[in-house]
Amino acid sequence: MTPLPPIGAVPAMPFGPLGAGAASGLGAAAEARAPGGADAGFGDMLTKAVAGLNSQMVGSERLSEQAAVGKADTTEALVAVEQADLMFTTAVQVRNKLVEGWQELSRMQV
Repeated sequence: MTPLPPIGAVPAMPFGPLGAGAASGLGAAAEARAPGGADAGFGDMLTKAVAGLNSQMVGSERLSEQAAVGKADTTEALVAVEQADLMFTTAVQVRNKLVEGWQELSRMQV
Protein backbone atom coordinates (compact mmCIF):
# COMPACT_ATOMS: atom_id res chain seq x y z
CA MET A 1 0.00 0.00 0.00
CA THR A 2 1.35 3.40 -0.94
CA PRO A 3 1.62 6.05 1.78
CA LEU A 4 -0.91 8.84 1.71
CA PRO A 5 0.16 12.46 1.19
CA PRO A 6 0.18 14.68 4.29
CA ILE A 7 -3.10 16.35 5.18
CA GLY A 8 -1.89 19.82 4.10
CA ALA A 9 -1.03 18.50 0.61
CA VAL A 10 -4.47 19.00 -0.95
CA PRO A 11 -4.24 18.85 -4.76
CA ALA A 12 -4.68 22.26 -6.33
CA MET A 13 -7.90 22.67 -8.29
CA PRO A 14 -7.72 25.20 -11.12
CA PHE A 15 -11.00 26.97 -10.34
CA GLY A 16 -10.33 28.33 -6.88
CA PRO A 17 -8.64 28.08 -3.51
CA LEU A 18 -9.68 25.15 -1.36
CA GLY A 19 -7.10 24.98 1.38
CA ALA A 20 -3.56 25.69 2.43
CA GLY A 21 -1.23 25.55 -0.53
CA ALA A 22 -3.99 25.33 -3.12
CA ALA A 23 -3.77 27.37 -6.29
CA SER A 24 -5.78 30.56 -6.17
CA GLY A 25 -8.24 31.67 -8.78
CA LEU A 26 -7.33 31.63 -12.43
CA GLY A 27 -3.59 31.59 -11.75
CA ALA A 28 -3.72 27.82 -12.01
CA ALA A 29 -4.52 28.18 -15.71
CA ALA A 30 -0.87 28.96 -16.28
CA GLU A 31 0.01 25.59 -14.75
CA ALA A 32 -2.32 23.79 -17.16
CA ARG A 33 -0.10 24.24 -20.19
CA ALA A 34 0.57 21.52 -22.71
CA PRO A 35 4.21 20.41 -23.17
CA GLY A 36 4.48 22.48 -26.35
CA GLY A 37 3.64 25.67 -24.45
CA ALA A 38 0.13 26.03 -25.91
CA ASP A 39 -2.88 26.47 -23.66
CA ALA A 40 -4.26 23.15 -22.49
CA GLY A 41 -7.85 24.33 -22.77
CA PHE A 42 -10.88 24.47 -20.58
CA GLY A 43 -11.69 20.78 -21.00
CA ASP A 44 -8.22 19.77 -19.88
CA MET A 45 -8.47 22.03 -16.84
CA LEU A 46 -11.75 20.41 -15.87
CA THR A 47 -10.30 16.95 -16.41
CA LYS A 48 -7.39 17.74 -14.11
CA ALA A 49 -9.72 19.21 -11.50
CA VAL A 50 -11.90 16.10 -11.51
CA ALA A 51 -8.81 13.87 -11.32
CA GLY A 52 -7.57 15.86 -8.30
CA LEU A 53 -10.98 15.59 -6.66
CA ASN A 54 -11.05 11.85 -7.30
CA SER A 55 -7.58 11.30 -5.84
CA GLN A 56 -8.50 13.34 -2.74
CA MET A 57 -11.70 11.33 -2.23
CA VAL A 58 -9.94 7.99 -2.73
CA GLY A 59 -7.15 9.05 -0.36
CA SER A 60 -9.59 10.14 2.34
CA GLU A 61 -11.52 6.89 1.97
CA ARG A 62 -8.32 4.88 2.30
CA LEU A 63 -7.28 6.89 5.35
CA SER A 64 -10.67 6.44 7.01
CA GLU A 65 -10.46 2.68 6.40
CA GLN A 66 -7.03 2.65 8.03
CA ALA A 67 -8.40 4.64 10.98
CA ALA A 68 -11.25 2.14 11.36
CA VAL A 69 -8.79 -0.71 11.89
CA GLY A 70 -6.51 1.35 14.13
CA LYS A 71 -3.64 1.93 11.69
CA ALA A 72 -4.14 5.70 11.32
CA ASP A 73 -5.08 8.63 13.51
CA THR A 74 -8.83 9.25 13.55
CA THR A 75 -8.32 13.03 13.64
CA GLU A 76 -6.28 12.94 10.43
CA ALA A 77 -8.92 10.74 8.82
CA LEU A 78 -11.68 13.14 9.84
CA VAL A 79 -9.78 16.14 8.46
CA ALA A 80 -9.11 14.30 5.18
CA VAL A 81 -12.79 13.35 4.83
CA GLU A 82 -13.87 16.94 5.53
CA GLN A 83 -11.39 18.26 2.93
CA ALA A 84 -12.71 15.79 0.36
CA ASP A 85 -16.28 16.82 1.22
CA LEU A 86 -15.41 20.50 0.80
CA MET A 87 -13.75 19.81 -2.55
CA PHE A 88 -16.76 17.79 -3.72
CA THR A 89 -19.21 20.50 -2.63
CA THR A 90 -17.15 23.12 -4.44
CA ALA A 91 -17.04 20.98 -7.59
CA VAL A 92 -20.83 20.54 -7.50
CA GLN A 93 -21.32 24.31 -7.10
CA VAL A 94 -18.99 25.00 -10.04
CA ARG A 95 -20.85 22.44 -12.13
CA ASN A 96 -24.17 24.06 -11.24
CA LYS A 97 -22.86 27.50 -12.23
CA LEU A 98 -21.57 26.13 -15.54
CA VAL A 99 -24.92 24.50 -16.30
CA GLU A 100 -26.73 27.69 -15.31
CA GLY A 101 -24.46 29.74 -17.60
CA TRP A 102 -25.00 27.33 -20.49
CA GLN A 103 -28.77 27.50 -20.01
CA GLU A 104 -28.59 31.30 -19.96
CA LEU A 105 -26.60 31.29 -23.22
CA SER A 106 -29.04 28.89 -24.87
CA ARG A 107 -31.96 31.19 -23.98
CA MET A 108 -30.33 34.19 -25.67
CA GLN A 109 -31.83 35.29 -28.93
CA VAL A 110 -29.49 36.06 -31.77
